[in-house]
Amino acid sequence: MFHCLLFNVAAHIGTSRSAGIYRIAHHLRDNHWDAEVIDFVPNWSLQQLKLLARTRITKNTKFLGFSHLFSTWSDTLEEFCIWIKKVYPSLKLISGSAVNPSFKTTVIDYYIQGFGEIALTELLKYLFSNGSRPRFALNKVNNGYLINANDQYPAFPMKSLMIKYEDRDYIQPEEWLSVEFSRGCKFACDFCNFPVLGVKGDYSRDAEDFYLQLSDAYDRFGVSNYIVADETFNDSTEKITKFANAVEQLSFTPWFSGFVRADLLVSRPADIEEMARMNFLGHYYGVESFNRNSAKMVGKGMDPEKIKDGLLSIKQYYLKNKGMYRGQISLIVGLPYDDKAFILNTQQWLIDNWIDQSVKWFVLHIPNHELDKPSKMSSNYTKYGYSLSTEDKELVPLFESDPMVGATHLKWKNQHMDIFDAFELANKLQLEIQEKFNLNIWSLGSFELTDSIYTRLLLKEFELSNIVKKEIRVRKYIRSKLSH
Repeated sequence: MFHCLLFNVAAHIGTSRSAGIYRIAHHLRDNHWDAEVIDFVPNWSLQQLKLLARTRITKNTKFLGFSHLFSTWSDTLEEFCIWIKKVYPSLKLISGSAVNPSFKTTVIDYYIQGFGEIALTELLKYLFSNGSRPRFALNKVNNGYLINANDQYPAFPMKSLMIKYEDRDYIQPEEWLSVEFSRGCKFACDFCNFPVLGVKGDYSRDAEDFYLQLSDAYDRFGVSNYIVADETFNDSTEKITKFANAVEQLSFTPWFSGFVRADLLVSRPADIEEMARMNFLGHYYGVESFNRNSAKMVGKGMDPEKIKDGLLSIKQYYLKNKGMYRGQISLIVGLPYDDKAFILNTQQWLIDNWIDQSVKWFVLHIPNHELDKPSKMSSNYTKYGYSLSTEDKELVPLFESDPMVGATHLKWKNQHMDIFDAFELANKLQLEIQEKFNLNIWSLGSFELTDSIYTRLLLKEFELSNIVKKEIRVRKYIRSKLSH
């Protein structure tokens, strides 16, 4: 049996383990590979990585895989891979990410961009089983070959998205794992450059496949809480009902948090009850703006006042009928019709009506170097009222986890502000959020927390500051891996 090691190269320890690498591992095992996942890699030292390699690599080991959150990499990983190339020259190094790799390295042999199960299978057949040459991109990346999986080997829709964890993953019962219900998004918001947009029909997995995954994780590890990976969970009533029926057959009560279209939930009240039935009570609403003109320009046309009233009714329904709920509203600073006064009025409405929930402000990001494919806005930004700013200043996001950190983006301006004004305003607004509002839906699943969901729902954003617990947990995980 062939063997491989899969390293989870997330930039930060997130609120849950990334599902992608475990999904790839499960797929490989179905294809007769011995695939071991190595998690929390940014917290491993170079010496620890070398020690792990020496204890795991055998004559059957064929490749090391690196699963990225966007284009994350580090000096430690570069040194580790240079050492691997020297000590184990026959091993192939394969990188996988949802986006086009933009990090610099001298060591990666092959890159897979997008949902990668089928592309990886074809690559491994080519490398180790005399398979045909895969359809690589014309241009190399860092002298490595690139496969655009979404275009050349699409792994969507898939009726099975199964993940079964292993004992050597050291899953803890208080962890929040990730789960996929479907792949692709039915919508195509103008600022979005997600690669699988405008899908038609049912792209969801089989209900039995979902049921078996959750049952296995609960029976073996005691896990009951999940972060949902879908871009939009509530795209159809039929999908919600299908999985609500499956949830009601489980021997435990799960909790789900994920992306939810507020306008759809408001316009289809019956879906509110269906989502309550499956205990999908952590909602991330990409509202973007309560200015109707701005919302319409990016593809969201419902009357913002109707959305406000609807969100308040939804909150009241869940708190009354379920006793638990966390709604997180995300908004964008820099949309075409939103001046500073309007944005500050929005913040005041949130303080007056949503302070028991969560809010996140983002600065409008118009990519200059696309992570995957151009959004409508980045392809023709002048159509939306943007031009290039002549200011030559450094952009300093408030948080290191901000998605604009390390990104290449246009320094835009519109009739009300430029990107520098937007950063200053968003940072001010988000600092106020940190002081006043409750934990967001992602932080509820933080690896460092052990309390019940009820206790977590009472925490404020600023209270999530005890990093020691998280570090202790990761150190324990590393010790377990090295002693295995």
